[in-house]
Amino acid sequence: MQEPYWWYVLYVRTNTEHRVVKSFQHAIMKKGLPYEFETFCPESEQYYNNKKARILGKQYLKRPMFSNYVFVETNMPAMEFRIAVFEIIYDSSDIIRLLTLGKSGEIAIKDEERKRLEYLLRSKRCLEHSVGYIEGDKIVITGGPLVGQEGNIKKVNRHHRSALIEIDMFNQKQLVDVALEVIKKE
Repeated sequence: MQEPYWWYVLYVRTNTEHRVVKSFQHAIMKKGLPYEFETFCPESEQYYNNKKARILGKQYLKRPMFSNYVFVETNMPAMEFRIAVFEIIYDSSDIIRLLTLGKSGEIAIKDEERKRLEYLLRSKRCLEHSVGYIEGDKIVITGGPLVGQEGNIKKVNRHHRSALIEIDMFNQKQLVDVALEVIKKE
């Protein structure tokens, strides 16, 4: 996407994220606006050790990284975006509201939050699993998007091959469950 661009966030009903992505993208394109739009739901890989996952050969399945949130990346300025999507939000039974940042009323997420998420998602719109090992009482990440992010890991669950990381998002700290395979404990 061409600079400058912003990320706007829609708050949606539970388990409707993927449906909203499709319907919102269709509705915004139907308006014929002279801007670029990409609607997406950031996903995170999760480890599943069940019969179905083993049969499919996919032990890492994707699920929404932030439940109830759909992101819109566009080069459309905030005021125009707010006006353009008002009717779409009003007509949708799945979209609850356009997210705003506290009392300021800003609708685009902060640049530093956007850049951090872009780094973690690596343009795939999915936070892939990472690999690491435990050395003493600290974790060392050797591969994946969490390399160098060890300080943000709050809890590791070796049995479920996951970790809770802390991300500044939506003017608050969010705990996100991500896939982390701990190879060994030294």
